[in-house]
This record gives sequence, structure tokens and C-alpha cells, in this order.
Amino acid sequence: MNYIEEKPIYDYVLNRIETFEALEPKDGCIMFIGDSITQRNEWSEMLDNKDIINRGIDSDRISWLIKRLDNLLKNNPKKIFLKIGINDIMDGKSKEQMLNEYKIILEKFKKFKDAKIYIQSCLPVNNSKYNHPINNEKVIDFNKGLEALVKEFNYNFINIYPLLLNNNGNELDSEFTRDGVHLNGKGYLVWSKELSKFI
Repeated sequence: MNYIEEKPIYDYVLNRIETFEALEPKDGCIMFIGDSITQRNEWSEMLDNKDIINRGIDSDRISWLIKRLDNLLKNNPKKIFLKIGINDIMDGKSKEQMLNEYKIILEKFKKFKDAKIYIQSCLPVNNSKYNHPINNEKVIDFNKGLEALVKEFNYNFINIYPLLLNNNGNELDSEFTRDGVHLNGKGYLVWSKELSKFI
């Protein structure tokens, strides 16, 4: 197995983690967890729900999330929406390593027997217009493995990947991004429309 050593956590990531730790727990919230693609949207406003709290962090990795997860779960959320993994793919981690790390997170969610857990796929990237280095075939392969793992835990899997593809169905639609990976407002509207079914 291709094992990639864990990167040191960046200072701005630690700053945001410490901000979350300073906040009072919000019992019964709807928690969004993930990396920059989660952090950069105003979920509460776009989904018109004041119970939503955004705990995404730019550059987050699966292994970093494991370290900060206990603090997040003090909120005793009634629903959790998690999407993470694209930075791990960028780092060159194998699917097996990523899924092994992901499994630790899913195990931690077991303590919330009444909470609804929604695990979301990684999103496509745009290679042609923005020359993004991530290969979408690796994203698809990871998503398939993640869906199977989520089913083992009897959680809910939401496949956002196909909703954001271009007309050729082979990459992130350039109408939804300005850098090939992060979404603009149009992209977030598509994603939010799908999540509104579960909020």
C-alpha cells in the first residue's frame, strides 16, 4: 500500500481549530464538516436553516480531521454532513490509506445513535480549462470505495460528483469554478439543492 506520511498541520488551520474550541457547544445543530470546499459556502443562508453550523477548514485532511473531531462532536449534532478527501488525493495518498483513516471517523460517529449521518462524495475537478493536477479517475475510484464503506456503517451516502459535471460528463463544469476545484455561487446552488432534500 502506498503510505503517505502525515503533513504538519498549517498554522491557519490551527487558528480555525482553536476558534471552534473557543465556541460554546450548540446542542442539536446541523453540522457541516470538511475542507475548503465546505468552508467557503454560507450553508446556513443558502439552505435557509439557522441550525446549520459550518466547521469546514481550508486545506483539511482526513487525518487532521480525526484530531479535531472530538471537539466538534461536543455539539451533539442531530445531523452531520461530511465531505473531505480531495486534499488527500492531491497529496498522493492511496485509496486504501484514505479509507482506513475515514473508517476512524465513521467509528466515532457511532456514539450518536440518534443523529443522521450524511457522507458526501468528493467533487470533480476541471482539468481542461484550469489544468488542475488531480485525475478525476482517482476521485471516482475513491468515491466508489467510500460509498461501499459508508454502506458498511449503515450511514447515508450522497453522491454530489455527477451533479457538477460538464456536458461531456468528464470533469467539473467550468461554469461552476474559477480555479478548477473550488466552487462559485452557481456550483454551491446545485450542491445545496441536492442537500435540501436531507436538511
